[in-house]
Amino acid sequence: MRNRGSALLETLLVTPLLVVLVFGGMEFAKATLTYYQLHKALRGGARMAALLRGADFCSAEDAQIAALKNFIVFGPDGTVEPVVRGLEAGRILLTPERLDAENASVGTCDCTGPAGCGLSEGGRAPDYVVAEVDGGYEFELAIPFRTPETIFLRPRVRAAFGGY
Repeated sequence: MRNRGSALLETLLVTPLLVVLVFGGMEFAKATLTYYQLHKALRGGARMAALLRGADFCSAEDAQIAALKNFIVFGPDGTVEPVVRGLEAGRILLTPERLDAENASVGTCDCTGPAGCGLSEGGRAPDYVVAEVDGGYEFELAIPFRTPETIFLRPRVRAAFGGY
C-alpha cells in the first residue's frame, strides 16, 4: 500500500526533464537547419562571385554585387520570401581577399591603389571572395522553462576567384 502514488510522483518529477530534452533537441535541429540553409546560400553566392567579371568588390554601388546579394538572400527563384527568415541583402558581406606570397597567408585585399582589389582604382581581381553575414545571423533558442537565448550563427564561405 505504500507504493500506491509512487508511479504518479515519479512521472511528475521526470516529465519536465523529458519536455526540456525533447524541445531542446527540436531547437537544436532548427538551429542546425538554419545554419545549413545560410551556409548553402552563401556557398552559392561565393561561387557566383568567384565567376564575376568586371565587378568591383570595393564599390558599394556595383550593380553586379547588389544583384548577387539579392541572389544570396532570395535564392535562384527570386521569391519574395528570403531563404532564411529575417535575412536581408544589406547584411551580406562579400569581401575580396588576396594571397600574400611572402608569408603564404590570405588576408583582406586593400581597396586602394593599383596593388589593391578596387577596379575603379586600377587594381586587379582578388584571389578569393568570402561571403558571410555581417555580425552573424541571430537565432533565438526557445526552450521551455528557460528564458529565450539568442545565439549567432556565423557561416563563412571562401571561394577561389576565377573558378570553384
